Amino acid sequence: MIWLILVLLAVVMAAYLLQPFFTPRSLTGEEQLAEARAQRAAIDLDEAEGRLSADAASQARDALDRRVLAALDSGQGKGLTRDLRTAALFLVPAVLVLGAASVYVRIGSPSFEYITVAEFRAAQAAELPQSLEELVIELRSRLEADANPPADGYVLLARSYLRLGDVEAGLEAYERAIAISDEDQQIVDERDRVIERLRNRVTAPAIDPEAAARIQAMTPEEQAVMIESMVEGLAVRLENNPDDAEGWARLIQARLVLGQRDQARRDLESAQAQFSAQPETLARFEQLASELAVAE
Repeated sequence: MIWLILVLLAVVMAAYLLQPFFTPRSLTGEEQLAEARAQRAAIDLDEAEGRLSADAASQARDALDRRVLAALDSGQGKGLTRDLRTAALFLVPAVLVLGAASVYVRIGSPSFEYITVAEFRAAQAAELPQSLEELVIELRSRLEADANPPADGYVLLARSYLRLGDVEAGLEAYERAIAISDEDQQIVDERDRVIERLRNRVTAPAIDPEAAARIQAMTPEEQAVMIESMVEGLAVRLENNPDDAEGWARLIQARLVLGQRDQARRDLESAQAQFSAQPETLARFEQLASELAVAE
């Protein structure tokens, strides 16, 4: 590739330098004036010898004078053109040489490391956040740094917080999105659907005292949302850390409490597959399997 670029630059430089040899030569201003003086002398001679009348000679002199004036005017412009051509004669080759040198230094040096498209994409992927928590932190930082943040950004932030189990931050993000969008009805409806999703479900699994106190201070709708969010957050954590047997047991029990039998069955199958080589751990899920069978 580098050699092709260098060859193209060499061809361009050669074509530029050889251009004067293929351009027809035009008379200079001095040569045009000398020719005009010779023609003026010829007119005077023809008039003196009677080959031209006085009027014809006068008209010929006037026409010749106009040609001389035009030649002088064009000579000034051509002088500037010659100066530009002279400057370009040195500048263009210099630019081409420096360009070729810079290209060679960048990609023609023996120390240059060629990177494939797959390697480049892998390097970009390595720089991306590796977990949902990191993505949420980055998203929130960008929204807070934006002087005019989009409402859709806060809606996405709210959904992410709910998936992580942080219902308070999720509802706060929804309120921020509603305020930015001047109470956009679609955003309001989405928030209301989230609040009403578990309207009649108020029992939560394995809630710590602080969380229990917060739940007691909430409305039934907010309690339902927090419970489901905590369950979904536990599911996300188990995706990142599937070796937590106690977490799987709590998740399956929570699904049963919430009436999510199909999802509880899938979680039980995932847990049994995860600990298939650990009989003692599998025994912990037998009671849950029995409860699931009774619930069906």
